[in-house]
Amino acid sequence: MLNYNIKGTGLEITDEIRTYAEKCLQKAEKFLNGETTAHVDIECEFRGQENGPKYRAEYTLQARGEVYRAEGVRETLHLSLDAAMDDLSSELRTEKRTRLRFIRQSAAKAKDFMRGWRKSI
Repeated sequence: MLNYNIKGTGLEITDEIRTYAEKCLQKAEKFLNGETTAHVDIECEFRGQENGPKYRAEYTLQARGEVYRAEGVRETLHLSLDAAMDDLSSELRTEKRTRLRFIRQSAAKAKDFMRGWRKSI
């Protein structure tokens, strides 16, 4: 499980919000491959505006020496948490694909080198 802090600005963080945020964090865990030093800060904020109430949720994830950030603003807190998690998952997915592509390309180059070396003997 990830280490996390939840902060509420203009609203109280209830147990229901905390468990929902934990459920959302499980989506991000699958991209971290057992990273034990990952830390997540979740900030929830209520904004009373002319157009109606808005909730803002922000995830800041620190893992592998990188910082990933996502923000969602919606009509309800649950929708804003979901929107922010979708953005964070997308960012983590892109980073994982890039990392795996680099590993595969490096392995292919090493394999081609070994094939060439074997033919020259």
